[in-house]
Amino acid sequence: MTVYYKAKPASLSTAKLKKAVTYWNGKVSKDAVGIATAKKTIEAQKKIIDNADDFLKKQNGYNTRLAAYKAASDDLSKAQAELAKTKDKSKRKTLESKIKTLTKNKQSVYKDLTKLTSSASYQSELSKRSKANSTISKAKAKVATLNTRKNKDKKSLAKYKTQTSNNAKKKNAKLVKANAKKINAKIAKQKKKPVAPQTAIYRADKKSSKVWFLGEVAPTETNTNDIPTHGVDRSDPRAGKSVRTSKELSGTYYMFGKSFAAIDKQYVALQKWQRYDYELVIRGFSKWDHVKISSIGKTVSTAHKNVIELNIQFEYVKPGSVLYKKKKSAKKSKKNSSGKKDKKTGSSKSKYISYTVKYGDTYYALAQKHGTTVAVLTKLNGSWHKTMFPGHKLKIPK
Repeated sequence: MTVYYKAKPASLSTAKLKKAVTYWNGKVSKDAVGIATAKKTIEAQKKIIDNADDFLKKQNGYNTRLAAYKAASDDLSKAQAELAKTKDKSKRKTLESKIKTLTKNKQSVYKDLTKLTSSASYQSELSKRSKANSTISKAKAKVATLNTRKNKDKKSLAKYKTQTSNNAKKKNAKLVKANAKKINAKIAKQKKKPVAPQTAIYRADKKSSKVWFLGEVAPTETNTNDIPTHGVDRSDPRAGKSVRTSKELSGTYYMFGKSFAAIDKQYVALQKWQRYDYELVIRGFSKWDHVKISSIGKTVSTAHKNVIELNIQFEYVKPGSVLYKKKKSAKKSKKNSSGKKDKKTGSSKSKYISYTVKYGDTYYALAQKHGTTVAVLTKLNGSWHKTMFPGHKLKIPK
């Protein structure tokens, strides 16, 4: 049986993909913790070396011998690194011979250093320094190994995340197609009924097949333009280019049901569509594909128990796209006339945090969690049904 987190992403079910993403997330986190721990070890050992050096430098001639020891250690490390990369046999023999010589030289310099610091206190500090150096070397090797492993684990994580996102997109496309078919069928069936003029309302993203059929009375569509003008001496004002500032539909709508309680339950459900900031499609007196409910209220002006009167105002709005300033390619900073580089100005602090969408997230829940509003999130990121899928990055105010 193939272990789910090593299997091909395309072969896994949604549940196993979720487990695989969790597994590789854990691996990457564990790698990061290991790297951070090793780096802390390196910093701690460096302090031990600094303290030992402060003590050992009190001995005359120590600095000179220490420099010689460091130089010998560096030469040996370079030769060993070169040997690890070299495949040429003759060159390897030359390097192996060189390494033997450098090793003896390092040992000789170290003996000279220990002779200079022969007292018990100096020997103790020298021993501490030597052990700290050894610990640092091991920690650095561990960091390198963990970095390599972390990069591999991140690639594995990315594969399963991508597959999860692709599956979610396919599932959403399938749902939208099925709901569109159901919505069209419901509208076609309603048209055959001998009833008063009605308006149909449904979600533009088609994440639901629910269609509201409301009786429509005295609808009013209003288009408002902003017309900038400027005065002219002894003449009529002159107008510039006008811009439409609003497009609204308002009217009286009737909601029907078996009882007042049943209708009230429907009203609460419709009100949620307004509160959740859903983009809607309306088919009635006005036929709009991009509309939101700006206000909704209910009243009862008749004695009927199976109908309530709604005052609804719709606003036509197209999905907005947030434009971001393009990042400039990295260029060498220009020098001013004095030959000095120009100082950078401004602040690098961002007003937003980046958030990766997870399963089950909604604008409403995120707004509540981060102390903002659905309108702000929509303005920053665009319509929720185009952004709320796993793996997508959102901007959220700090």
